[in-house]
Amino acid sequence: MWEYFGPDFAFDVVKGFVAGVASMAFQVVAPRAFHAAKRFRAHWVARKDAGQAERQAASQARRNAPANDEP
Repeated sequence: MWEYFGPDFAFDVVKGFVAGVASMAFQVVAPRAFHAAKRFRAHWVARKDAGQAERQAASQARRNAPANDEP
């Protein structure tokens, strides 16, 4: 009797084991990946904001600079 459903049963057990290990690995890796992505996004936004502030300061300095119209 085992010769009929034994190979299928063993294959299903191995598939379940592999799926369980993959699920546990994903549960370990996903929070770390999410945290790394969040940190990367915060760093990216900070760099973008710093560049924008620098451009605004340069624009303000150009507006406040005295005109040099005399030859």
